[in-house]
Amino acid sequence: MAKGQKFNVYLISPSCYSDVQPDPNVNLFKGLLDTCGYDVIELGSTEALPETSNQDLVFYDAATQINKLSDFYQRNGNARWVLFNLQPGELDECEAIIAGVEGTFYASDSPELLLKGVRRLDKMDVWFKRGSINEALRRMRQYARRPAISNTRASRPNDSTAHPKLTKRELTIIELVSKGSQNQEIADQLHISVNTVKTHIYSIFRKTHSRNRIELLSWSQNYMSEQA
Repeated sequence: MAKGQKFNVYLISPSCYSDVQPDPNVNLFKGLLDTCGYDVIELGSTEALPETSNQDLVFYDAATQINKLSDFYQRNGNARWVLFNLQPGELDECEAIIAGVEGTFYASDSPELLLKGVRRLDKMDVWFKRGSINEALRRMRQYARRPAISNTRASRPNDSTAHPKLTKRELTIIELVSKGSQNQEIADQLHISVNTVKTHIYSIFRKTHSRNRIELLSWSQNYMSEQA
């Protein structure tokens, strides 16, 4: 860790493997992090990522991933994740914001814009397009106005037979997500780690065939209507 650097900074990219041809966009990003004075820990995959704190920064090269958020949903620890090396249009930024990602950078971004974003992240700010932030807020407000799952919960049995695929804990987490709770809030309320919350949410997505929290909220509303 560099002098004065109070958190770890990780860069995860296949380009960090010695036998992989370097990606110019990744090399540029490394140089920008260097310019900001970061002591960067380079990793070839998320499997090598150690347990992290909630201030640590993880810059994740999403270029080769079909599902840009899959590794984020399965991550260990509470680090601030930032996706870079993206192509325009291949990520729903609103989903990323609601899921808890801290920022996104695109391969087409100028070095000046990349540097500005990295410096904003250093100040614990997020880095997204303003329009994406506004749209994410609109989506969250839209679902917040819907009746909470807890209001209709009495209409179904309070056990896992209410939905044979889901456990009691998963149903509880769906209820909290529907109220707008973020991962850390869910972890605090259930007295479990953020990593465990992420594992449950990934399992819930798989079981409900949801790709993100917006689709999960839609699924939960339909499910509760059926149970009423």
